[in-house]
Amino acid sequence: MYRLLAIDLDGTLLNPHHSITPRTLDVLLRAMASGMHVVIATGRVPYSVHSVLGALTLNAPMITSNGATIIDTRTNTIISQQLVPEQYILSVFDAARRLDLQFCYYTHDYLYAEQVLYTGQNWYLADVPVRSVPDIAAVYPQPCIKIGAYGEAETLREKRLKLERLFAGQLYVTQTAARWLEFLHPEVSKANALQHIARLLDVQPSEIIAFGDNHNDLEMLRFAGLGVAMGNAHEEVKAVADYVTLTNYEDGVADALEKFALALPR
Repeated sequence: MYRLLAIDLDGTLLNPHHSITPRTLDVLLRAMASGMHVVIATGRVPYSVHSVLGALTLNAPMITSNGATIIDTRTNTIISQQLVPEQYILSVFDAARRLDLQFCYYTHDYLYAEQVLYTGQNWYLADVPVRSVPDIAAVYPQPCIKIGAYGEAETLREKRLKLERLFAGQLYVTQTAARWLEFLHPEVSKANALQHIARLLDVQPSEIIAFGDNHNDLEMLRFAGLGVAMGNAHEEVKAVADYVTLTNYEDGVADALEKFALALPR
């Protein structure tokens, strides 16, 4: 019996219009009514999550910033948070700049973006407070939730592997989209945050279904009793999943929940 659903947002729960469809919302509400906990597990920072949840009122803590921050959804307060170790921030800029990546720097209140990234790409979410700076290193040493790096999709996975090796044991390096890398505290991941929440709720891994579509979801899918990759997921995610559902624009989350958790008429 499944008792907890851990669900990524972009590319997973949200459709291409960055919203939850009525069908998926109905299935999630049914799941919660049956006693299941719904945990959102996203790479987004807390201040960019609430506007996309709409009528979905959560009944469990929320994982944000790929696990760096866990939010109590009842009180909107921080349960735990792990910041990027200050001593590695400038090293990330140096190493990633050599790979032709552009940067942003996430603090508690703002997303700081290099001017070249801010003006050159329509990449940021409308509901995120963004400040542009000529040199991202000027934001240092403000407390950093995560560092984002933007690059070409064709070469970014190869560059991610290089940076993973370079910062092994120092930082968690992950890919959240075709053109986005992120650098976080070395103990941060969605899986570690999910494990923390499962302990709080007295839920076993075998009682969890996790949904995701990208590299930052891999550990979470492995941790859960049932790891579900979206039909639009990258092949490396599908390879570790127990099941591949429909795409995020075909209500893939709802379809899998009807199949495995709710036994609703098909």
